[in-house]
Amino acid sequence: MKKTFRLLFKNPLIIMYPIILDALSFIIGLIIVGFIGVPSLSIRLILEMGIPSVSYVSNIPQLINQMQFMGDTISVRAWIPVIFMLLLMAFAQGGYIASLRNVVEGSPISIGQFMKDGKKYAVRFIFLFMIITAAKTAITTLLAAFLGVIGLFLSLVIFVVLRVIFIYVEYCIVVNQLNVDAAFRQSRRYFQASSFNTSGIIIVMMISSGVISLLLHYLWSPAAVIIAIPICAVVMGVIQIAFMQQLLLNKAST
Repeated sequence: MKKTFRLLFKNPLIIMYPIILDALSFIIGLIIVGFIGVPSLSIRLILEMGIPSVSYVSNIPQLINQMQFMGDTISVRAWIPVIFMLLLMAFAQGGYIASLRNVVEGSPISIGQFMKDGKKYAVRFIFLFMIITAAKTAITTLLAAFLGVIGLFLSLVIFVVLRVIFIYVEYCIVVNQLNVDAAFRQSRRYFQASSFNTSGIIIVMMISSGVISLLLHYLWSPAAVIIAIPICAVVMGVIQIAFMQQLLLNKAST
């Protein structure tokens, strides 16, 4: 773990990318809806891979880089910056994950490299986002219609299991330069090859995100969000590097 922290702080761009995107999302969210929500005891565990965001650990749609922001109280005109930010996040995924790969391999990273890789993989990540969103909506709607509350719980369990099995799908798109369908298959093979080590990293990510989420909701305020942004960038950045180290080990052994 010390090595991953050293790698992260030797490459500060890995920290700066999510901070800049989250800060932009937070500022635009404040402009559109102001600051919403109140302190509460709430928690959100995450399994999101790639570029981190405070929005992933928050149950309150304050940042615009999430679909939940487009609720009934938001005008259609306000959807434009939300959609733009979602597209920007898809663009950033490729650049961020490629940067992680370079960091672990000892290659240099730069803003130019980030932009180049972001452009290269943006369409694939948009397609992946659409597939996952459609699948979540369809499965949740179907199970809830037939099983009610039990169906909602069952759909959550299904999503968690599938997310674990395909935990490396985003990385496979970039590292293996695969299309989305092939990336799912390769991700499953990588997980099967290192299920014990990968599961350990997943547990660390869930615990870390849970602690951050609990404190964020309990102390919910503009200051709490501002403080959480760099904390998420650092903590989740270290965990993402650990995932990349494991994936490259899997790749080298196959």
